[in-house]
Amino acid sequence: MSLHIVIIGTGLIGGSMGLAIRAADPSMIVTGVDSPDVLDFALSRGAISKAEPDALKAVVDADVVIIATPPNVALTILEQIAPYVPSGAVVTDMSSVKRPISQVADEFLSKEVLFVGGHPMTGSEKSGIKHANALLFENATYVLCPRDLSKIRDSDQYQRLSYVIGLSGARIVVLTAEKHDRIAACVSHIPQLLSVILVNLAGKARQRDPEVLMLAAGGFRDMTRIASSPFQLWGDILENNEDEILEALNSLQGQVERVKEILISGDLTPMRQLFQDAEQTRDFIPTDRKGFLKPLADVYVFTVDRPGALVNITTCLFEAALNIKDIELLRIREGTGGTFRLGFDSLGEARLAVDILSESGFSSYQL
Repeated sequence: MSLHIVIIGTGLIGGSMGLAIRAADPSMIVTGVDSPDVLDFALSRGAISKAEPDALKAVVDADVVIIATPPNVALTILEQIAPYVPSGAVVTDMSSVKRPISQVADEFLSKEVLFVGGHPMTGSEKSGIKHANALLFENATYVLCPRDLSKIRDSDQYQRLSYVIGLSGARIVVLTAEKHDRIAACVSHIPQLLSVILVNLAGKARQRDPEVLMLAAGGFRDMTRIASSPFQLWGDILENNEDEILEALNSLQGQVERVKEILISGDLTPMRQLFQDAEQTRDFIPTDRKGFLKPLADVYVFTVDRPGALVNITTCLFEAALNIKDIELLRIREGTGGTFRLGFDSLGEARLAVDILSESGFSSYQL
């Protein structure tokens, strides 16, 4: 299926999508829209096959238009390109708030153009086309928010979009825009705000206890990793999902007040129940996937700290025709070694991987 795909915004996300599409299907024509310097870099990296700084010119013969910009920019761009998108095309975005852009699409796009909001659940702490990666979407959950899936599921436009996203290696989940934004507020937007609050809390504590950050490794560092995310992006998100975030904050405030009441009472019995509830709920969080739709079977491998150790692990599994679906470095001890988590499609593959790795001299196990 040869298509003309226009990606508006060829930074980390848009550039990675371009790299993934072109690697999976070189017949695709991928036109990038961005500033000239960014487009030159995107061309040199192979993320796009054509460069066009003018979005209005780029979309006139597009089959698929992907808007890969921050939310507020996406709203403006969609309104601008709407009169120029040809009938029969499909338009999607990649921003993390879905209701506002769906409303703009309803208002400005032709009825012959299908709009489906999108949100790939992946990313990086780094930004820009130089950090784009063709594997960024591999096995990541990709949320699509069509207005009425039952009416468009079998349409050529929706199938076209699904095919293009499939080329990236992502796995599609369908939600309404309202449900997406409500869930995102709970599991993405509130954690971002809490991360910022916790780091600022520690920052203020430094005025009294300069050693505070020396003790802030481990759990504190893990909980606050996203505090470094740029406000330029998050300002748009907070503005466009304000209602859902405020509702989640009110719920959070109620839980904080409950904890305060328990501590003031001096009877910690109710606190035990809070901990137990949290433990039970957290067990449902898929720790063995990175946005995967189905759980993976995990294998844990310890290797000594030496050059080429990871290559040796992956090589012996490759020779056994075992496909690693996910890989993560869990921890490393300087000069000693580290533990990798490898994800496989099935328990059978995971057991075979343990046998093969053990025979090759690696310490490996399943939980």
